[in-house]
Amino acid sequence: MRAKWRSALLGATLALAAPLGAQGPGVFEVIASRKQPSTEPLLGGIALAHYHGPIGLRFSGALNLTNAQDSVQPMPVQSGYCRHECRGPSRRDGYYDNVGMFPSIGAWTADADLIFAPVRAVAPLRALLLGFSPYAFAGIGGYGARPANGVDTTHATWSLGAGAHHELLGWLGVGGEARYRRPFSSDSAVFRQGWRDNLEYRVGLTVSFGGRRHAAPAPVASPEPPVAGPCGRVPCAPDTATATAADPRFASRVLDVADGLVDTPYLAGGSSPRGFDAAGFVRYVFGEQGVTLPRTASEMAGVGSDVPTRVGALRPGDLLFFANDGTNINHVAIYAGRNRIIHSTATGNGVRYDTLGEDERGRWFADHLVSARRISPAAGQETRDSAPADRPDRAPRPQGASR
Repeated sequence: MRAKWRSALLGATLALAAPLGAQGPGVFEVIASRKQPSTEPLLGGIALAHYHGPIGLRFSGALNLTNAQDSVQPMPVQSGYCRHECRGPSRRDGYYDNVGMFPSIGAWTADADLIFAPVRAVAPLRALLLGFSPYAFAGIGGYGARPANGVDTTHATWSLGAGAHHELLGWLGVGGEARYRRPFSSDSAVFRQGWRDNLEYRVGLTVSFGGRRHAAPAPVASPEPPVAGPCGRVPCAPDTATATAADPRFASRVLDVADGLVDTPYLAGGSSPRGFDAAGFVRYVFGEQGVTLPRTASEMAGVGSDVPTRVGALRPGDLLFFANDGTNINHVAIYAGRNRIIHSTATGNGVRYDTLGEDERGRWFADHLVSARRISPAAGQETRDSAPADRPDRAPRPQGASR
């Protein structure tokens, strides 16, 4: 076959169907391939793969392009007369023709491969293999050739193969593989004499994309972010009192009741869904779970178990106590997790969530937090309902709130 190697590159249209739930990186590859016999044409093309751990799905295609006269049926000649300078590939007395103007397909391949690369996702093993990642694959596809003075051959094929990939710059790499390709229509023995003629070799330059190649290390500390407490931004020393373990089911029920009261208006001395002050809201919420708490925030600070306000000590459902003057407790909130509190606040016009340390309002509450207590289902302490109401908090109002 009189193929022109200069035109044997890049010419396949591919479809990518990523496997369901795939999370691994994708790989784009520029490839060159050739079958074992030296008379076979060189093909160039592209491949696109997607990996989920060690399993990958790859689609690839390659072409060999030739001049028109190399194919079985040459393109018909169209001639015309040049009024000015002739620019066609052939000039004869002012005439031109289009023989050889357009390339044609001399051979092609297309494959869909399922890849197993056990070392790809394991960096220590790749390091032991000096950056190489071996793999095996099986696939289905097709092969077609159109040699000069011969018939057009097109076959649906199955294939098996193996190869190796090597990372050069992390995202850039090279690879090489060998594929044994057989037509489905063949009824001869798989490894008959001359089976090497069915071998196909391929090399490629790969570019990885998508996915996170290196996961961030998991934090060692508790998932709860730090909360400013009586010791400021520096964690306090461990408290000598042992706090009772938080009951997640009890805390969940408490927070469900509290969340259902969001937007209830603030009412000084209020302790019902018509209106709450800070202590009245907390007393009502815990009362719904059968726990009776004192009427004021300062009295509530003596119930339950003491909880340090250092990093990781707080749990959802804990009570946080605040002081306008930094000493005398006058406000209480329920800790909702991840530095969020839910409370009835005078400056927030009722029951709402706030985030400690976030914006000017959140920083005020973080700076005025003085203690925390953990309330168990068995805790509780009855006090007189005639106790004077707590003073309202003095936190900055939420942005956009009316004064």
